[in-house]
Parts: sequence; C-alpha cells; structure tokens
Amino acid sequence: GRGRARDSRHQYGDAADIVVDNNHTGRMDDLNHDGRINSSDMRILAEAVESVERQYPELVGGLGLYRATRSRSPFVHVDVRGVRARWGRF
Repeated sequence: GRGRARDSRHQYGDAADIVVDNNHTGRMDDLNHDGRINSSDMRILAEAVESVERQYPELVGGLGLYRATRSRSPFVHVDVRGVRARWGRF
C-alpha cells in the first residue's frame, strides 16, 4: 500500500501495530486519562516496550510512534528485528 515499506517487518511475522481499544471505539484509548488521545498515550506503550527490551534483550527491535490521521487512530509499531531502531516523536 501507499506509504508502507516494501520489506515491512510485518511480512516476516515479527512486527505488530498496537492500538489499545478496551472501549471498542476502533481508536486508541485515553491511556493516561487526561481527556485527550495523543502522543502521551503512545508514550505509555513505548515505555512498556522499553521495559520489555531491558528485561529481555533478545527481543530488542523497532519501536515507532504514528500520530492519528483523519482515517486512523494513533498507533505504536513494535518489531523484534534484533537491533534497536526508533522513529516518530518520543
């Protein structure tokens, strides 16, 4: 698709795009309960990924933050590519 990497980690089965949607709205939840859904909520997920990587270094990989657009919720990309990679605003 447009705007996607040709050799995406998703094709290799070692990546996931994460949206926490416990209230079933189809969009990211307000994880920090500040009344807004924004990069602060994504940072909560990013901190969880960082924690897992510290505890399990063999799972090191990519972490990308993607902001919301008109057509989609913000989300966090995670993969286990074997080397640390970060993109998006942290």
